[in-house]
Parts: sequence; structure tokens; C-alpha cells
Amino acid sequence: MKPPRPLLVTLLLVALFAASAIVVVTRAAAPAGPALGKMGTYAEILALIEQRAVPEPDMKRVIYSSIGGMLDALDPHTNFLDDDNYREMREEQKGFFYGLGIQINKRGRYQPLRVVAPMAGTPADRMGIRGGDVIVHIRDERAGADVDTLGLTIQEAVKYLRGPRGSEVEITVERPGVEQPLVFKIQRDAVRTTAVSQAYLVRPETGYIKITNFVESTTPELDAALESLKKQGAKRLVLDLSGNPGGLLDQAIGVTSRFLPAGSLVVYTEGRMAGSRQDYFSAKDVPHVDWPVVVMVDRESASASEIVSGALQDHDRGIVVGETTFGKGLVQSVYPLSENTGLALTTQKYYTPVGRSIQRPYAGEDSYYLEWRERDAVPKPKDDAPVFKTDTGRIVYGGGGISPDIPVQIPEYPEVVVQLLRTSAFPRFVTALSAEDRKKYAANAASILPPFTTFVLADMPELKAEEVAAAKDEILLQLRGELALLDGGLAARERVLLERNPALEQALAAFPEAEKLHSLRRAVPETRTAEALGKPSQTR
Repeated sequence: MKPPRPLLVTLLLVALFAASAIVVVTRAAAPAGPALGKMGTYAEILALIEQRAVPEPDMKRVIYSSIGGMLDALDPHTNFLDDDNYREMREEQKGFFYGLGIQINKRGRYQPLRVVAPMAGTPADRMGIRGGDVIVHIRDERAGADVDTLGLTIQEAVKYLRGPRGSEVEITVERPGVEQPLVFKIQRDAVRTTAVSQAYLVRPETGYIKITNFVESTTPELDAALESLKKQGAKRLVLDLSGNPGGLLDQAIGVTSRFLPAGSLVVYTEGRMAGSRQDYFSAKDVPHVDWPVVVMVDRESASASEIVSGALQDHDRGIVVGETTFGKGLVQSVYPLSENTGLALTTQKYYTPVGRSIQRPYAGEDSYYLEWRERDAVPKPKDDAPVFKTDTGRIVYGGGGISPDIPVQIPEYPEVVVQLLRTSAFPRFVTALSAEDRKKYAANAASILPPFTTFVLADMPELKAEEVAAAKDEILLQLRGELALLDGGLAARERVLLERNPALEQALAAFPEAEKLHSLRRAVPETRTAEALGKPSQTR
């Protein structure tokens, strides 16, 4: 099996619809055309249901369900946003939400709901919630919830834990080493999201920045990270967009503007109507970095991530390393509706500077997402895939998503490691350690293997000692990551796990090629600029 994608939900951000770079439209148009004539039948059906159906139905639920059925006939990214989802979407765009400020994971409906880590300065942190705590019960009078978490999906748990500012939620926690469950009554408050989760020198003169999402704070955080790396002597950059589901279009343009000359075409959109094309160009008067760049992507990089990686690839500004991206190039315009709801309706498609459609084909929602999950991580371009050329004449292919210049096949985890991950063996073992033992193992990591082996063989008798021993390198990395998590949070664990990340290894090895491309690019005149296209720059 391949390394499982971590089922990690930060109560910072919950995607309402997969990876959307959106444009907010202020008014919804009145029904018109052939659809208006069909409304009478729909109104008759609703009236009959409301008057005659037994038992008496919840009409809000009936109507919302019918909307869902209507939208199923459209593309997978058009969504109706009920009052909760619409509020959460607006919060996410601003880079905050109202909640507790904890990162949680759940590896299956009937697995424990475990706290990965509290965020510093949040309500959960102030109340003493710890990494490794297991949330066994949630009570929220506002939502009418009084539920055990075993049997909840992680999405259901998130719905109960988030809520309006100042509202209260009660959680019951089981903590390793504490005999009785702990009950916390926590007032929800604003929790700020972090767009740049990592920024450090991964090698001498080589900076590494990971952007996790595109919210209103992304470009300011990127500028601060780049300035910090400059002071540390960075002269080249790995820009990691792997796992990034996207976000705001203006932030994608802002990020790209840090690496392209002002006025360069970043992306364009086109809809059904003639003359609907709209070009977006890199901004002027923003901080600029003239370093060789390698961009990391994977199959979960979508929307705004694909705009950035596609623009840098088309303009030969960076080498793209990793897996072919998600292929989400549909523009959702969000139309506010009555009762604090909204409609995220697909109205246009995104195209890279050379004209590649970012959106991959889809026949239906089930096949669309199944294809994404099961496709080869490094698919070859189809025989009929359209061919395009970058600024320096390199060949790139269309057909959906951004194909990497250097594909990376992620190696499989040993089966024993997959089993240990599924049962949360690593966090369960580490969180039960005393502070003294954690300090000892942090100083001498290899010494943690014997007691961990004893623990897992007792906990999972189906495992064999030789299986555990054969996977010791990967097991030790996971344990070191958990130790780092307890001391330094998610960012510390991520740095440890990056040590054996094959995509990062390939990215670092790609810098000689990136430097050659960077030099070549400087010698080629830019043809896809506002000036060359004879258009207003629209830079900002």
C-alpha cells in the first residue's frame, strides 16, 4: 500500500467544496427562460408534500434535498451552501473561524477522535487540552448535540465543535495516565488560520516554504517568510504546494506575482458567452524574488495551487516536481440567496498562460472522485492530449491538471507501518510516556525502538517481531515525528517527516536544472504580458 494520506482535520479550515478559487457575486438573477415554465410543477409538488405527506415532513429538509438533486445534474463543484456552510465559507476566506483551535484526526468512523495538538493561544490551548487526548463525548446545546464520538464521522464531529463566537461546547476527554475522564467547558472564539506552515533553510542557501491554503493572509505570510529566508542567506527556493486544496484567486495571483515580472499573464478564465475571456496579470509594486525555484505538487494540489504551479511552469520560472495535480479548473461564482444561504455556481473555466485547461474531464461526481483516488500518481499524457509550448519552447501537455516536469512515484509503506498508522499506535505510545522518557528518547531516538516493539506486540498480537524489525527505519521516523509534535506542534513533526520525503529529495536534486532554466528564461523575451497582448494590465 502507498502511504495513507493523513485524515487530519484542523479546526482551522474545513473545505466546503473541493478546492475552490471563487468570485463573490452580489446579486442572484431572477429565473428566466424555459426553466421558469417548469416552476409550476415544482411548486405543486411542494404544496402536496406540505399538505398531505405522512408523517408531517420537515419542509426545510425537503427543499434543501431537492436543491441537492437539482445540482447533481451539473458539475461536481457546483454546491448549495446552507446557512452554516455559507457562514463557514466566508470565515475561511478571511483566514479564521470560530471554534476551539484544535487539530484532530480520526482514522475511521469507529476509531477514537484524537487530539493531534492544540493551537497556541486558542481556547483549547488555554483550557489545557493536550495532544494525545481522546475526545469521547461532545455536548452542545446550541446544536442539540449530546453524543459519543465513537460512530461519528470526522465531519460530524467538526460540525459540533465549531460554532458562533462566545457559544459554549462541553467535551469529555480521556487522557493517557489519568484514570477518570476529564470534562472541559470551552467558549468558542476566533481562531486564525496559518497559510504558510513552514519556512526554513532545508539546506545551506536553500529555502523551503510550504503554503497550505490560499486565504486573505497568504501573500503577507509569504512575504514575511521570503524576507526571513533572505536574511538567513537563501538563494534558491522549494515552494511546496502539495496537499494544498486552493482558495482565493487574488491570492494565487499575488503569490505568482512574487516570482514573475509585473504584467505577466498568470491565468485567464472563459465562460459560455462570447467575449467572456478575462485575463489576470502579475502585480506590480510587490516584493519580488529572483531565485531559482522548484515547485512541489501532488494529486491533492488543486485550484489556486494549480494556477500558481501552471503559471510558473508555462513561463519557465520553476521546475515542477511530484504528482499530476487534481485538475480543478472551474470557477465558482457565489450568489448570496435568502436565509443566509448561497449558491456556488460554476460559471467559467481556468486556463494557464499557454492555454491549457486546468479542469480535467468529468462524467459524474462518483467517477470524477474515484478516478482521482485510483489513478496512477504519474500518469502518462494521453495520445490525444493537446500539446503546448512554454516560453522557452519546452513541451507541456493539456487535458487537465498540471503534469510535473519531474514525476515522483511515492514508495509504498511496509504493511506493518500501515497497520500501526491505522490504529494510532504511534501517538498512543508516545503520549503515554513520562516527560523524563520523552526527553531521553528525544536525545537518543534509536533507544525508543525496543520499548515500542514490546508495546505493539502486546497491543497487536497478530504482528510479528521480524515484521516490526524490518520496518524499523520508517517506524523510528514516525516515532520521532510524534515526539517532535508534543514538544513543538505540527510544524515540528512535519519537519521530521520531510527528512524522508522522496518528492523533497527530488526537488533538491532538481536545482541544477532549475538554475539552467532560470538563466535561459532571462534571455527569452516575454510574449504573454499585458503589453504584448495589447490589454490593460489589471495589475494591483
